[in-house]
Amino acid sequence: MDKHKLIVDSVVVRFGERTVLSGGYITSETGTVTGLLGRNGAGKSCMFRALMGGLRVENVMVSIDEKPVDRQYIGNSVKYLPQGRLIPEGMKLHRAFELSGVDFWTFVSCFPKYSRHRNSHIYELSGGEARLAELYLVLQSEALFYILDEPFTLVDPVNIGEVQAMIRDRAKGHGIIVTDHNYDAISTVADDLFVIADGYTNLVRCREDLVRHGYLTSKEV
Repeated sequence: MDKHKLIVDSVVVRFGERTVLSGGYITSETGTVTGLLGRNGAGKSCMFRALMGGLRVENVMVSIDEKPVDRQYIGNSVKYLPQGRLIPEGMKLHRAFELSGVDFWTFVSCFPKYSRHRNSHIYELSGGEARLAELYLVLQSEALFYILDEPFTLVDPVNIGEVQAMIRDRAKGHGIIVTDHNYDAISTVADDLFVIADGYTNLVRCREDLVRHGYLTSKEV
């Protein structure tokens, strides 16, 4: 199977006098899971929104297989699970699956409890139930790459392992970038780790790198 590579480079994001990203960078290759860490406000979501064209930025360069990509069409190659709600609160769950072209009953075969929620509106689900359904919809959409912004947030701890397995399975033939505050969940599933600090993306080779970049304290190593 041919390998494909996504590169997001030279991301500069400023809000007035505040510089969020000075040299944002992330890469993804099919067959791998890339983890992106960073404290609140470091710019993780800003970089994803810059990639997807949802944020006006001073600079961003996006390429797939060394060919520049117009962000107007990035959705053809990259699917994005945003930090906030993906499915409108008033939409019924089965309708979200229909619109996404994803089979609802295949989802139920993985998570049987959702059989009773077929006709439920999203607002009737718990935050974790809605998040798990949204994650599944994104990962089952047709794309080369997937960007997952806090996929573990609100998910029941008993389902974390299944979410990790879902991500690893989908990484076969696809590239996945994941960011979350659940360090253990990300470090377990990721092949490569990066951390954003002081406006720049840094490769993480060991836990001490996370201390050096201010993500962990020395007591947490």
